[in-house]
Amino acid sequence: MSLNPDNRFFSFMSLLGDLILLNLLFILTSIPIITIGPSLCALYSTIKKRLNKEESYIIKDYKNAWKENAKGGICIWAVLFILLAGMLLFTSYVAAHLTNLPLLVVYMILFMWLSFTLLYAFPLQATFINTPFHIIVNSILTSLCHLPWTIAMFLTTYLPMAFTLVFPRIIGVTAVYWIVIGFSLSMVCIVKIMKKVLVSYLAPQQ
Repeated sequence: MSLNPDNRFFSFMSLLGDLILLNLLFILTSIPIITIGPSLCALYSTIKKRLNKEESYIIKDYKNAWKENAKGGICIWAVLFILLAGMLLFTSYVAAHLTNLPLLVVYMILFMWLSFTLLYAFPLQATFINTPFHIIVNSILTSLCHLPWTIAMFLTTYLPMAFTLVFPRIIGVTAVYWIVIGFSLSMVCIVKIMKKVLVSYLAPQQ
């Protein structure tokens, strides 16, 4: 095997190490819960820069991106967290009224709206300068305008989470996955898909 540090093996191992480090940084900076928003923005920005092979210093880049998105990220996450809590209560109500078709239709619409918004809000916050309100509005509009990519992002992001919840007996295995690299891998998928989505909104040099 070639020992050239630029070969694919060393490039892969370097990327893997960076993703593991970023996963740890994300978990640590998300512990206060309210800081999950800027942490998601920082994870997105840093992984995007890393995948684009831009000169980067993982910890420094993550720290800077976190600071830049602190205010907007916290505001957006606070709104979405309240909506998530309300959705959880609504889910309990719907579960007791499964024969009510109109209620199920409303529930599915709200579920998809919130799910799509969560997928797009923080990448958009990390990419554009805008108010939290407009970021949230643009999140759902962008998700609907690019529905095939949105569905792809929905599946790659939420299926691993659903798998973790559906199989609690292997929580030891899934917990290790999420602690070591799970969040970073999910964000890699989001970054790659968002690159396709945002290509028409960004200047050529971006």
